Amino acid sequence: MAKKTLGSLMGVLLVGLLVFLAGCTPTPSEPGDNNQNEEVFTKEEIQAALSSKGDEVFKIIWSPDDKMALYIQAGKPEKEGMDEAYLWKVGEEDPKSVRDVSPTTHGFAWSPDSKYFLISEKLGEGAINSIVKADTLQEETYKPKSFGIPVWNPDSSAIAYGNESHEYGDSWGFLEVYTLGQEESEYIWKTRGYLYKVEYWDKEGNIGYTEINDQGKETKKTTKNIKPSISGVHLGDSKAQVEAALGKDYKETPPGEEVGHFPEQVFRWDYDGYRIFIGAESGGVLELNVTSPQAETNLGIKMGDTAAAVFEAYRPKYIEPESIHGGKLYGIFKVEGAAAMFFSFDLKEGQTLEDIKPENKVERIILTYPGIMDDSF
Repeated sequence: MAKKTLGSLMGVLLVGLLVFLAGCTPTPSEPGDNNQNEEVFTKEEIQAALSSKGDEVFKIIWSPDDKMALYIQAGKPEKEGMDEAYLWKVGEEDPKSVRDVSPTTHGFAWSPDSKYFLISEKLGEGAINSIVKADTLQEETYKPKSFGIPVWNPDSSAIAYGNESHEYGDSWGFLEVYTLGQEESEYIWKTRGYLYKVEYWDKEGNIGYTEINDQGKETKKTTKNIKPSISGVHLGDSKAQVEAALGKDYKETPPGEEVGHFPEQVFRWDYDGYRIFIGAESGGVLELNVTSPQAETNLGIKMGDTAAAVFEAYRPKYIEPESIHGGKLYGIFKVEGAAAMFFSFDLKEGQTLEDIKPENKVERIILTYPGIMDDSF
């Protein structure tokens, strides 16, 4: 009987020990648990909290991964007319202040990978854009100016946007691309009397935009963020990139010995059939002047090809612009990078660009900028 009583007592003690150990075993945290200091907010709870503030909170936009909400909150009196931008992450009790923003802020745009967002604030008739890294709230140094809110490329490494300026009474429109980490943007198009409104950048690399002429006519178009080339050399390439494409068998003429409409002093590199001008300060290619039989453009045009072949390759994609000096520039195409691809044909003495016939053959190809040609288009 004593043995039975002792066994029963041991059983009770064992059960009690198990219950105690079970109470010590960690369990998944629940919102409001005493063993965590902050309440875990879900997307739905954050959305409800923001909605409860009414008109005080606006321009709410969620990141593509649904883990962060950006929004603007009406500024307090001490903000002297400025509003406040906030970032609220799922799982965090409180939002983080991004910075003060102007009351005329156009809005935000998230990168597809949710790692960056941009703040687009009104500046005159356009906008100034700040690119912010979501995890640190650090801003890119370069702040692109745009006509409308920029759009991101699919891999979140660049933005595309339209911009405009007024020079000596002329209105110029630009389609630009800014790549994260760079010191400045690059042109795709630069055109007098036109505006560009960028609408998308798809996975195939197409940038969709609306082109608006000086009469207000709108045309839907697409382009790609590419740089035309001859034999693998592009405008803007460095000396090392030129050597990688064409080798080191060239003669260099130092700056100061070239005349022309170059925006800076230039080095001239002469290869067999290639003459390349490189900016002394910028270090980038400013012009290629080519006669080599081995030369080929990025669209496959070579020396000796007919005008018919050139027009078939280039006219569906590019325009032959009007010169500021008067007349259409036949055989000269306005290409990406705000550049010009000039095909010189075997015309007879006294003939002009208007005399180009389908059977005429390419004798020289020049890739340059309109300003270097003493033109503007």
